Amino acid sequence: MNYFKYKKNQITLMVFIITVLIACAPLISKYCINGHDIEYHLLRIESLKEGILMGKPFLKVNVLFFGGAGYASSMFYPDFLLYIPALLRVIGISINTSYHIFAAICIILCYLSAYICIRHMTGSTYGAMIAAVLLTLSPYHLADIYIRSAVGEYTAFIFIPVVIYSVYNIIYEDMDKPWLFVLGYAGVLLCHTSSFVMCMVFGMAALLTYCKRLFRNRKLLIRIIISTAVTLMLGAFYLMPMLEQFMNTSFYVSVPWMNPKDEALNFSDIFGSSFPTLGSICVLILIPRIFVSRPKTSEKVNTDTVIEETPDEAVVKELSDEETSVQRHSDMVTGLITYADILIAAGAMFTLMSCNIIPWEKIGKYLSFIQFPWRFFIMGSVLFSMAAGLIYSRITGKDEDISEIWVFDKEADSTVINTGAVILTLILVISGISAFNGFGTGSLGYYDYSDDYYSYKPYTSNVIAGEWLPDTVVNRDSLIADSERMITSGGESIKYTRIKNTIVADIDESCEYVDVPFIFYKGYKALFTDVSGTVTELAVSGDGYNGMCRVNTDGIGKGVLWVGYKGTTVTHISSFVSIMTMTVLIVFMIFKRKDHRKVGHE
Repeated sequence: MNYFKYKKNQITLMVFIITVLIACAPLISKYCINGHDIEYHLLRIESLKEGILMGKPFLKVNVLFFGGAGYASSMFYPDFLLYIPALLRVIGISINTSYHIFAAICIILCYLSAYICIRHMTGSTYGAMIAAVLLTLSPYHLADIYIRSAVGEYTAFIFIPVVIYSVYNIIYEDMDKPWLFVLGYAGVLLCHTSSFVMCMVFGMAALLTYCKRLFRNRKLLIRIIISTAVTLMLGAFYLMPMLEQFMNTSFYVSVPWMNPKDEALNFSDIFGSSFPTLGSICVLILIPRIFVSRPKTSEKVNTDTVIEETPDEAVVKELSDEETSVQRHSDMVTGLITYADILIAAGAMFTLMSCNIIPWEKIGKYLSFIQFPWRFFIMGSVLFSMAAGLIYSRITGKDEDISEIWVFDKEADSTVINTGAVILTLILVISGISAFNGFGTGSLGYYDYSDDYYSYKPYTSNVIAGEWLPDTVVNRDSLIADSERMITSGGESIKYTRIKNTIVADIDESCEYVDVPFIFYKGYKALFTDVSGTVTELAVSGDGYNGMCRVNTDGIGKGVLWVGYKGTTVTHISSFVSIMTMTVLIVFMIFKRKDHRKVGHE
């Protein structure tokens, strides 16, 4: 391939492979990484697999949880990327292998996301590689994968760099790439809700620093509003049903199961070597910012003298274009360094939020959703890594301004090594050593999950704190046993059959109500077919024993009762809105691409 004829491209590929191999080293095992939250996320994957196999891949209430009683994990926790391992499970790949393949894919996408964003922002391959290496091998990113198994957070690492690029694009490029905003924010939203809130805070704070310029640019404001609307419409299928549930039911999450102030760190722990930590390399690597200056305004092409000597109009125009180009480059570099300062300041603020120097005893009740203050390290890691990429792109220069990474002079005995190569090599070595030292710190080792692991019902109740259980569930420990009982108002047990995500039972006697072994969420439907074949829809509430669905039969007589989750009007409308929005965007991009091709041919 012609691409790999150039030494710079060979080195780019080599750095990518080395970084990914270091980051993926613990995944090279037939057993599964045994992180803090691994069983919950494997259960989510298995539930998605079951939904796909039964022909209902997008169920909001996952049928596998609590022995079949169901749990609305997909209602409150986005499954966007989890369909990758779920599909691997469908085609027969083991639980252990499918999860490790998924984690490796996320690591690769994290690297590529940081690399591509910085490469397009700066035009510097060196700066892009530095940012990608720092982020991929950052202590908190690797801890999220190997110690915490926090799937939501480590998938969000893929899209947060795009969010940072999109904010830059708004401030310095008049949002000429609005798709960056949509991709970044929608991606984070569909990976991890808490990270989405952090990204919103960052975006609003960064834009407020330029509010005067923004409000004077009407077109830019319109683009921001439209892009925000498109993002919300794309995520409507997730956001709207979740909000509807919160408006109709009270859940365990309403009563925090832990206090953030109890998990706040000492300042020194930020730079420690054991989990949870941001690590020192992300901060130390930014020290060269002190020596990086913005371009001086005097660095312009002086055309006055030249024009007197060469009055030719074409030459004058060429010189004028050269002056404009130099000024644009100067403005771009100034913008990049200023934005790097914004990222450093924002990263410092997010990082400090993890410490006990913040009055968590006062603000904890307002930010209880964060649970662990050190979760702010996700933003600190990305912001500092991206800032480093911007700073070192200024040190090494754009690709067209510098020589190859390694220049070999056949007539000379020495090898000339570019500054960018030295910096990149040092960062790769230090980050690699840090990564290997951190792999064993806090790790719970490995466990061999058999493919039928979750056929054992007690394992289907591992939902950590069970935040998405309705507060009508008064005894969480009995949910497995309750999932096997269907009881009438008279206390009689009824035999029933589970068919996919529904329960079917014969009602042989008149009774006031029937408690069905499904944990109640708004969206359950009940249909009753009497002996004459007449079908009647019955009311379903959450008043059943231990939070189960209660169907009001009201002495309706003999017949067949069918109960299952069908969703609500809001669920169906929001799904339609998201599908239509995606369809319109795809059609728009296709036509826009055709227009670009026509212009290119002309």
